[in-house]
Amino acid sequence: MRTTHYNPSKLEVTFAQALEELAPNLEHRLEDGHRVIEIESILDADNPMVIYKLEDREGDLHEVVVQIIQRPDHIVK
Repeated sequence: MRTTHYNPSKLEVTFAQALEELAPNLEHRLEDGHRVIEIESILDADNPMVIYKLEDREGDLHEVVVQIIQRPDHIVK
């Protein structure tokens, strides 16, 4: 299926939603003591983002941002 609309494309949005739903599965793979305390999704941006807010064992807060960028179809072979 050829993508006709980017920024955001339907694939980018769906992929971002899947990353958000995977948070419980990701948490057990993080460094010892880190846990996901909040997830923020920005799905209507040109390139959707999923922002994971984490807390480590000492109570320090961290933020990891995953931004989804779909390359134009003609680049992928």
